[in-house]
Amino acid sequence: MDEHVEMNTVPEMQTPPVMQAEPEKRENVLGGIVGAFLFSLAGGVIWFLLDMVGFYAGISGLIGAVCAIQGYRIFGGRLSKKGVIIAAVISLLVLALAWYLCFAKDLFQAHKEWYAAKEIDYMPTYAECVRAGGLWLKEEPEIARSYLLNLLIGIALAIVGSVRYIINAFKENT
Repeated sequence: MDEHVEMNTVPEMQTPPVMQAEPEKRENVLGGIVGAFLFSLAGGVIWFLLDMVGFYAGISGLIGAVCAIQGYRIFGGRLSKKGVIIAAVISLLVLALAWYLCFAKDLFQAHKEWYAAKEIDYMPTYAECVRAGGLWLKEEPEIARSYLLNLLIGIALAIVGSVRYIINAFKENT
């Protein structure tokens, strides 16, 4: 029997697989835009609610910006400088949309009063006031100036309220 068995053989040492860093998540810009829009609606709702009590505050801008940036991060997979800028712009656009819906609400309330006083024969719906709001702003320059001033003040307060957060998010993503 020529079988030769080595008793002192040591099994080959296997080296552990090299731990590689997780590849960086790819940014989904379209998903980020959707997320930023959906999440920034929180700031728009706050704007609308504060408008109902006649109050404009930077808090709605801060809430909108924080939520938009988080929404971009969640839906976009990651946050880049581009994502911070997109989220900030979307949050301001949502605030402008909330402002317009507040204007339509005021227009609806005015029509309600005019209808109750029998000054007009037809009571439009809120949706009709939303659709006709732009015409009112064009035809009534004094009203338009007043509402646009409110928009500018609200956006200025929103920027002041959220600028530090946006700058910090921008710096974190250098």
